[in-house]
Amino acid sequence: MEKLEQKVRQTIKEHHMLQPDDQVIIALSGGADSVCLLSLLADMREELGLKLRTLHVHHGLRGEEADRDAAFSEKISEAFHVPCHMIKADVKQYASVNGLSEEEAGRLIRYQALEETGKNWEQETGRPVKIAVAHHSRDQAETILLNLFRGSGLGGLKGIPYVRGNVIRPLLDGSKEEILAYLEDKKLSWVNDSSNDTDHYARNRIRRHILPAIKEEITPGAEAGIRRAGYLAGMADAYLKKQAEKWIQEQVALSQDHCLVPDEAFKQADPVIQLYSIMELLKQYAGAAKDLSLVHGEQTVRLFEKQTGRRISLPYHLQAEKVYGGVRIQVCGAKAENRGTDAHGKKEPGIPLPEPEFEVFSYEKAMEFPQKMYTKWFDCDKIKGTPVVRTRQTGDYITLAGGSKKALRRFMIDEKIPADMRDQVALLADGDHIMWVIGWRISSYYKIGPDTKRVLQVKIKKEEQ
Repeated sequence: MEKLEQKVRQTIKEHHMLQPDDQVIIALSGGADSVCLLSLLADMREELGLKLRTLHVHHGLRGEEADRDAAFSEKISEAFHVPCHMIKADVKQYASVNGLSEEEAGRLIRYQALEETGKNWEQETGRPVKIAVAHHSRDQAETILLNLFRGSGLGGLKGIPYVRGNVIRPLLDGSKEEILAYLEDKKLSWVNDSSNDTDHYARNRIRRHILPAIKEEITPGAEAGIRRAGYLAGMADAYLKKQAEKWIQEQVALSQDHCLVPDEAFKQADPVIQLYSIMELLKQYAGAAKDLSLVHGEQTVRLFEKQTGRRISLPYHLQAEKVYGGVRIQVCGAKAENRGTDAHGKKEPGIPLPEPEFEVFSYEKAMEFPQKMYTKWFDCDKIKGTPVVRTRQTGDYITLAGGSKKALRRFMIDEKIPADMRDQVALLADGDHIMWVIGWRISSYYKIGPDTKRVLQVKIKKEEQ
């Protein structure tokens, strides 16, 4: 037990996870891993002056068992004198609306809930909040194997990061066996999620069948070996990305919506730099990476051996074409015409989208809301990124009254927006969260409320519509 505590302290120190007086939200499912994490951080609370809260998300699945988990999470939090926040969500509906598996939908909802709860706590105190989740070494091995089987590149093989933004994983170097021994020694109870005992999810099949078979038939130390390989893959991926960025800077002339990758210089580059350079260029012009895979990079690389005029279509309205002198990567279609204007006033050339005026000011409850159709107010402190005016992209969604989220595609269908107009509708977007379907409605999530302190006013000239 002391071994696990020492290991967790070392992980926290090595990856600079916690500082004195930090505010930390613990993702608490009620299972063994999250109870262990709660206990460990509670033991460090006085020493580091930590302020702790827990968050339990009730997924609306598993009926009475889910109710039991929620009640247990409240009870165990109370036993450690840690405030517990409870959020209920309809995972099944969210998965259906967004075309996701229930597993992925649940993961997205949990992280959204953790981020929103953290943001609210930050507003209360004016100080940043960290989110602690209970992934451990077996989760790491499972993730690496899952990404390997899906054909991931080195970036996927590095597995789960110790720290990503404000999310920390103090247990990542601890094993499941160490966690269970710790709980037994501390005489702490936990609840079991019956969905973990089925083969319904791919991760469960790896956990229940593939990893045990590898450990039994090949080597008992398989998990450690997998994690070491992931660590090396992560270092190699970071290095190759830097080399690709350097090559691009030296060899490729970039414009706003296209670039030409020169034939001669490309063919002289090492094959791995060729592939990494193409992938970096595709991500840059796509503005996202979720729907881009190594297959798209490999298809683009093969164009260098094709006849002039051969082209391929890629995700995010991208196109790669073999031309004289190399391969041209360009943004085309609706996206080429609609690369937006952001809250800092940056505007890309040749764009027929409206140019908004942004203003930020303090909110007083006596203020009157603007009644104009093309002037809207948003809660500035709920905005996570930089708002940008653009057209729709894969993964976009909007929050409706009551907090339910709807895919933008479904929203446009329900609002009876003609199919041939949907790629032309101007949107104000915060990442893939649509703040305002301009001319229709704003997201309920960003609306002014009793806790609003600052307002972002966005004004668009009507004639631009």
